[in-house]
Amino acid sequence: MRAESEAIIGPSVTLRLETADGNLVYQRIDESDARFEFDNLSDVVYRLRVTAPGCQAFEKDVDLSGPRYNVSIQIVLVPLIKNKTAATDLPTLTDGAAPRKARKEYEKGSRALREKNLDEARLHLEKAIEEYPCFARAQTDLAMAFVFQKNISPAEAALRKSISCDPDYLEAYSRLGILLDNSKRHAESEKILGEGLRRSPNSWDLHYQLAAAYSGLEQYDKAEEEYLKVRSLNPAPPAELQVKLADLFYRMKDYDKSYAEMQAYLSEEPNGRFAGRTRIVMREMESSGMVHCVQIQPSPPAPQNH
Repeated sequence: MRAESEAIIGPSVTLRLETADGNLVYQRIDESDARFEFDNLSDVVYRLRVTAPGCQAFEKDVDLSGPRYNVSIQIVLVPLIKNKTAATDLPTLTDGAAPRKARKEYEKGSRALREKNLDEARLHLEKAIEEYPCFARAQTDLAMAFVFQKNISPAEAALRKSISCDPDYLEAYSRLGILLDNSKRHAESEKILGEGLRRSPNSWDLHYQLAAAYSGLEQYDKAEEEYLKVRSLNPAPPAELQVKLADLFYRMKDYDKSYAEMQAYLSEEPNGRFAGRTRIVMREMESSGMVHCVQIQPSPPAPQNH
């Protein structure tokens, strides 16, 4: 598994193996250049999905139903296209300022985090920030370890420290926005994501998280606007965007648009992890007369400002 053009990928490369109907079989976090194996699988067709921050999702159907015992797959993670002037292209300010010992502890901690050795990850990451408290990347990874252990308060504190130390490190804004949104603190999530977008207006990931915050606040028109901005900024958005829009339009009682987004999602990911539930909802909408079985085009991208 590698990144195209030697792009640097963080510690959150997630591999997800699913059955054809979208049920999870196995999930793990690995390194971008790691070799991996799945053992004791059945003679069926699986779908492998690999995601990493800043990269397009990789998906491949793996057919184990034939007379073979081993299947090898090379995974190439393709970086998302970014605006050249976006703040995400700026160097992380605190990386170079961190002393050598702090960087070594960070490397050990991030490796342990990838392997889900959470206690070991915390030990090394805490040592890294003892050496250099304003090590933004270490603070953000430490927050991830806390989140995995469901320690929300220290995770929030670490992310806020990361932002205060390096206001241009956008990953911390995104992760804090998700944490706050998952805690039903939608207004706080909106605020922190807005701060990140003021530094990088073309960050599609921040717009994506902001849409979720607006949806939680039941500000559906604003949520739709943000989701459509994602489409205009990212030519290959995650397929989950269509599911999010379908749910949003359903809440807005715009059933034709909701149905169209479901159609688009199933066209792109017929065996995706949301496919089973999507088909059920579509059948319910058809049988209830909420929509007619016609091909409806999904919402067009929002126009970009020049």
